[in-house]
Amino acid sequence: MIRIATFEDNNLLPFKEISQKQYDHFKTDSNLVQTVYTQYVVFKYLQLNLKEYFDFIKRWEKVPANEMHFTLGTDINFILQSNKLVLNVLIGFKFFLDNAEFYLKRKFGKNSHEVQGHINLTHYCFDNSFAYRFLSKLRNYCAHLGFPLEVVNFDIEFNDENPEISEHSCKLIVYAEMLKKERDLFGKIVMSDLEKMDNEIDLIPLIKELTNSINVIQKNIYLIQQAEIEEAIENIDFFVGTKKTATNEIKVYHNYSKIDNKISFEVFHVPMEIIEELKHYKEKSDLLQ
Repeated sequence: MIRIATFEDNNLLPFKEISQKQYDHFKTDSNLVQTVYTQYVVFKYLQLNLKEYFDFIKRWEKVPANEMHFTLGTDINFILQSNKLVLNVLIGFKFFLDNAEFYLKRKFGKNSHEVQGHINLTHYCFDNSFAYRFLSKLRNYCAHLGFPLEVVNFDIEFNDENPEISEHSCKLIVYAEMLKKERDLFGKIVMSDLEKMDNEIDLIPLIKELTNSINVIQKNIYLIQQAEIEEAIENIDFFVGTKKTATNEIKVYHNYSKIDNKISFEVFHVPMEIIEELKHYKEKSDLLQ
């Protein structure tokens, strides 16, 4: 006897009995969804780092002068917080790139068409976006030499009539002249970029641009797997129907036995929460057909 059940408030309530063959397919589909999530959750981790970073930038954008502390840019705790958020983005970005490539190689084989297409896309992003190639190398710089920001600069949009409401916006500046001393950490291509640039490099527009490349790469990873992901989700939804609610879980249990007053069975969790996340990602990423 194999049954699908809802689980809520420690109550397991069966609602459908399935065959061994159906169970095998159901388990395979659930495992596929969970495997897909091992890569997707790394992308999600990067998105959380980016959100925290952008929330910080928004907080220090267009700040009226009467709310501004003018020693903030050299305050060591403020600089540490700024560096932490930038470094979290850089580390998350590198983690995302490395994990995505290894995931696809493990799933499809390192010489597969899918992997080669992914590598070609990352090469395209590198070749066509200074933000992508510079920030991927800036992470190497931080790993060897520490935080990139020594101070946090603020631009002032001065209001002649009401100086007290003049607006201040932070700029996260790194200096090209300082970076050029570390040729080995940036490589020939990025070093050539730095040679052509002004000394001040503001990280804020670069990180904003980087998000475009990140989204393109993740969208491609989803598209590579789209058919099997959506088939698995469709199969699971067919069996679960409308039984999933916001407060319960879906379980499948089998090998049920009752001896005297002792009940035993094996159970596995159906990853409905992951399925909802993947559906939401598809919808917001314009992947609906």
